Amino acid sequence: MAPDSVIAAGLPADEADPCARTGGSGAIRELRAKLRAMHAAALPFLTSDARVAYWTQVWEQEIIRGALRIESNRKQFYGFRLTAIISAIIVPSLVGLNLSGTGGMTVRWLTFSLSLVAALSTAILTLFRFGDRWLMHQMLNNELLNAGWAMVNSPHSDLDKPWYAFAAATNAAISRYNAEYATEVITAAQPKSTSSG
Repeated sequence: MAPDSVIAAGLPADEADPCARTGGSGAIRELRAKLRAMHAAALPFLTSDARVAYWTQVWEQEIIRGALRIESNRKQFYGFRLTAIISAIIVPSLVGLNLSGTGGMTVRWLTFSLSLVAALSTAILTLFRFGDRWLMHQMLNNELLNAGWAMVNSPHSDLDKPWYAFAAATNAAISRYNAEYATEVITAAQPKSTSSG
């Protein structure tokens, strides 16, 4: 997406700038405050409505979206991983009890249930690859923030060269993320063909 092709004309201020929104977790509120400060530092480079729109609707929006995904994927990864580990630890202990009668039947059903929970948690982690997604979003956010800081900290003598370097780095980071997502998440989750040729 070309940096001069995005226009935020006609949008209310809180919709045009994702950092003006309130709500979210403490980490998201803190990130929005940092982005507002960075936005103020970037004002000399935001010389047109198109640049302001690109900054707010592409760059800031992608960083906030990435931070939300990082938080969500991290929680899901640890939740399913912890469930699988705890279930896998409890199952051998229950098998070792070797009880008979009503207590034995209960232990067998509990063992069966927990082994299913462990298998399902592991399968969900393998299919949705929350750990990989978490790391990919983290890398994207780091690259986008680095591009923004490089522009903000560049000399203010020529405002166009740092802006175009920033836009190119932003577009490259987003393209790299999309390609990696397609390879690491979507393609990896598809069943392998067994045709011989």
